[in-house]
Amino acid sequence: LSYTGYKYLGLSVNMLSGLTVGHFLGYGHRSYYFTYLWTATAVSYFILKVMANCIPRRTSEVGPKRQFMVLGFAGSQFATCWFVSQTAFLK
Repeated sequence: LSYTGYKYLGLSVNMLSGLTVGHFLGYGHRSYYFTYLWTATAVSYFILKVMANCIPRRTSEVGPKRQFMVLGFAGSQFATCWFVSQTAFLK
């Protein structure tokens, strides 16, 4: 699925925000982390809703496996956004 590519738009917005606010106001790291929390939350919510509709409900008859899978996919978006981002260029 191509749903995982949506995080790169958020990463671009994070870097753009961190670089421009850092250049004009000097708050690059704060701006970056604020927009990181915003975009990572938005991507996680998007993945949560999309994966909830993609994973069949029949798997949840045996136990709570479906909920764990959906929450795992959504929670992993925070970690992957964190590991993929590069903040060495922010002042």
